[in-house]
Amino acid sequence: MAEVSRVKSLFILKTIFFFTLSGSLKALEVIRDTELENFTNDIIETLLIDSNLESEDINVYFINSNQVNAFVTGGTNIFINTELIIQAKDYREYAGVVAHELAHILGGHVFRTSEEISNISGKAMPIYLLGIIGLIAGAADAGFAGVMVGQAAVTDTFTYHSRTQEAAADQKAVSIMCTSMIDASYLASFLESLELSTSNIESQAKDYRSTHPLPQNRINWIQLALKNNENCNFKKDEVLEERFDLLKAKLFGFTHSYDETRAIYNSSSNKDLYANAVSNYLNGNHNKSTKNLKKLIEKNDENPFFKELIGEIFFANQQYDEAIYFQRSAINNLKSDNDIYLMMLGNYLLSTEEKEDVNESINYLKKSIQINPKNAYSWYLLAKAYAYVNNISFANYATAERYFLIGEKTLSYEFALKAIKGIEENSPEWYRSYDLIEILKKEVPTNTD
Repeated sequence: MAEVSRVKSLFILKTIFFFTLSGSLKALEVIRDTELENFTNDIIETLLIDSNLESEDINVYFINSNQVNAFVTGGTNIFINTELIIQAKDYREYAGVVAHELAHILGGHVFRTSEEISNISGKAMPIYLLGIIGLIAGAADAGFAGVMVGQAAVTDTFTYHSRTQEAAADQKAVSIMCTSMIDASYLASFLESLELSTSNIESQAKDYRSTHPLPQNRINWIQLALKNNENCNFKKDEVLEERFDLLKAKLFGFTHSYDETRAIYNSSSNKDLYANAVSNYLNGNHNKSTKNLKKLIEKNDENPFFKELIGEIFFANQQYDEAIYFQRSAINNLKSDNDIYLMMLGNYLLSTEEKEDVNESINYLKKSIQINPKNAYSWYLLAKAYAYVNNISFANYATAERYFLIGEKTLSYEFALKAIKGIEENSPEWYRSYDLIEILKKEVPTNTD
């Protein structure tokens, strides 16, 4: 992942999670996308309106996968597969999934599940992923049903525990949606549509042994909860629906083939233009892509995501001035600063290799890191920029931070040692280099010769 032009709008992180599935090691491809993150955060803010939790307390990660799934782990971490968003027919169906996962968090189910596992003796038990769709097929190889610590069958005790949590989460999700003035019947409609498309539904006998209840059971729980929450048939928010349609179109273009995209998005609507702009970009038809995006920008000059994508295309074609222009405009149209957008502008400025641009690049990259210190790619670009202006000590420091984030402890330690020798004592970078050295020297083998 040497160039942002290869990252495209869906900023793909290096693999950070591994899981065991039927004995094989697999990796989750985590992506970042500002449009996706902003929309989901807005949904979460709405759903938490009557809660002590804030949207900032929730960490949402998006997995590039053609499996329909979402789950909670580690307390307040929600994982959502891209295909789940694509399969949702309405933003309210997506909100229903998010509400279900928030219900697990609000109910403390992750902690309770871990506690329950510790009480079951004898075997290495799976960490129960509080998902929505592994439950639909009930199949061990669906979605992330195979994320395990050890491999063992689920006992009846654990099965009962998880099924109880699923029922509680579905009913709580209905309450959350109704309080937030979102029609909660769309959680049931999502399950119904997925049930129709699932060919390997397990029998009732198998369902009894499964950690994942069959969809009809879940629909029954939701319908029961709806009876206790009268007047929940709120109207659609047309603005949210339009945003969701565009988001889905973009995700489809990025994650499905060119032919599939053309077959489904074949009109001149905004969402169709967007999907095909993405698909043409990935297929190398940059002129077609920019033509579609210019039409979209002409219709809505305030949309930052159209401008960001057309800027990427110009950057991929080494038209740096145009890329910088559209990325600046995209940032101006965002409601708040975003680490990815600042990182990309920093990269575009750095690529001109003009000293004035490189100095400006450093400022944007530092802002990106202030927003998100864990953005390893921003640290990489910052090291590159510092090296270009011959600030080698700061380049070494930025490199140490990057290696620390990606788990290369020996390299991080070595670069921190180099950095601290040339950085002004008692400066923030000097203190941080010192901290890295102190943290890592106990873990990194040193040469005693």
